[in-house]
Amino acid sequence: MPYVTFRYERAKLYEEVWAEAVTTVAKRYGISDVALRKICRQLAVPLPPLGYWAKIAAGKKPPTPQLPRYSGPAEITRERYVSDEPVEPDPEHLVARREFEAKPENRIVVPETLESPHPLVAATERALRRPKTRDARAVPATERRALDIAVSEASLPRALRIMDALLKALDARGMPVRIEPDGKRHSYVKLQGEQLAIRLVENTSRTEREPTAEERRYKKQHGYVYLPDRYSYQATGVLKLGGLGYASDLQNVVADGKHQRIEQRLNDFVVKLEAEAVRRKRHAEHLERQHRHWEEQERIRREREERQRKEVERLKGLEQDAAAAETKEIQERGAVDAGSEFGLWLDWARHKADWLDPLIRARCEVLDGEEQDEEEQNEEEQDA
Repeated sequence: MPYVTFRYERAKLYEEVWAEAVTTVAKRYGISDVALRKICRQLAVPLPPLGYWAKIAAGKKPPTPQLPRYSGPAEITRERYVSDEPVEPDPEHLVARREFEAKPENRIVVPETLESPHPLVAATERALRRPKTRDARAVPATERRALDIAVSEASLPRALRIMDALLKALDARGMPVRIEPDGKRHSYVKLQGEQLAIRLVENTSRTEREPTAEERRYKKQHGYVYLPDRYSYQATGVLKLGGLGYASDLQNVVADGKHQRIEQRLNDFVVKLEAEAVRRKRHAEHLERQHRHWEEQERIRREREERQRKEVERLKGLEQDAAAAETKEIQERGAVDAGSEFGLWLDWARHKADWLDPLIRARCEVLDGEEQDEEEQNEEEQDA
């Protein structure tokens, strides 16, 4: 599982992003289009404006700007972890999902007003319109069963309309959203046997107040001071829709940006949900295979230890038994036949006796094991 160095050359990137869409170029590099845009900004590579490729598709040829003068580095290198496991192709149902969500007739439309809301949206509206509590950011909170929405009162109408359009679309696709019975604000959808939590939040900005004169005097005297209400939070109106990861962090996010809002990306979010279900299912299968492999290794280890134990038991007193048996055989027959059953046993006994002797380097496949074999092989190579 190596780390690989990737090079992003300025002149090459310029040619690529004006020949194909950024998303297409990013896939070749194995990164997101957002990451590629950041690299282009660092290298001062201009990007096609919004609507450029639509004009190309319509047969028009907008002007292409020249690569501007730039005094910085001609390339950027990045170290990135690349798994050495073979990449599995996307399953057919995920490919079909992408194709379905890309069709204009299947576009999820968020209405301007909330009419005939989804039952879960209606319950959430009732719970959040008159909240009993608010969190540290003054965001309405509720103990009643509701969708996982954490937005300001000003953004609540829009958030409810977004969730209403999403839930109705998921219902139509056979992917209904549920609320955990024991988790009052844990809304999720179940796909491919995986339970995916969904959350809609609003970004907030934080400002820190200046200490009062009395607080400054106290800090100067004692070295520290506790500042109640140290921070204040302001809602930004920027919403993010995503799934909750194992550590309750937001993943597979679609968010408001400079050129698009969540309302235009709900179909993308549906694809992200199904792709995440595939990823989690594959991860669970990988862990299961790994567990079975460890169990098999443990079984082999136990069997090897049992063979070693039995072999050691046979070796106890072997040297004396072999000498006595050899003397008796010579007395009765005059000599030991090396090819006879007794002769083979005697050869085996002598070999094991040599193995027991610390001054003789005799090897035993059963007792030495693979690790000692490798160690002796390394020693032989060093001696050579």
